[in-house]
Amino acid sequence: MTKHSERWIFDNYHIDSNRNGLIILQNQYPELWRDIIFSLRWFRLYYKEIVSPGGGKSPITQRLEKFFNKKAWKPVETQESNTVKLGKYFGKPNETIYDTFNINSKTHEIDLFKEKVALEIEWNNKHQFFSRDLEAFDYLYRAGIIDVGVLITKHTSLHTLFESMGFIIGTRKKVSSKYGSSHTHTDKLYNLVNSNRCSCPLVIIGIKQNVYRYK
Repeated sequence: MTKHSERWIFDNYHIDSNRNGLIILQNQYPELWRDIIFSLRWFRLYYKEIVSPGGGKSPITQRLEKFFNKKAWKPVETQESNTVKLGKYFGKPNETIYDTFNINSKTHEIDLFKEKVALEIEWNNKHQFFSRDLEAFDYLYRAGIIDVGVLITKHTSLHTLFESMGFIIGTRKKVSSKYGSSHTHTDKLYNLVNSNRCSCPLVIIGIKQNVYRYK
């Protein structure tokens, strides 16, 4: 990775941090920071993918994930098992156990994970997905599994681009309605982050029009 590439990322994406997330990432996990720079450096946002009908995982998300996959980032799930005992006098000679329960819980799948960094891509989901992501990051951070959570989403300024695009291919539905203000974008994310919803250090990356290409 060259300094030129890093400067290019800061010039063409919105890069921000909460609870010193970027400082931790750059200093404790420089290799992973280089992976992120590599993936963002070669990613482009294409007109045809934006105006295509929805359904399933967006090709935009899939293509961005492939850059991370090349650097050995993988999707993961977590599962936690706990034993709950009902009884009295725990730890004493007359300890009595009435019943025992085994409880399993798991989080949703994390899009990409490597070493102690988790990364989620929220291109165009309902904004409630941010709450889910922050809860998962917080859980993993408190458990000592991750040190940083990274969220990549649309920068709110892209709504101006969407307004100029007309209709979704094969429909009479406007592109701007597909990417409405109730979906995932940086302003919605900051509303949650600023309410202290997550104790995990965060890196926030907003995809801007700078990386947009018509073809």
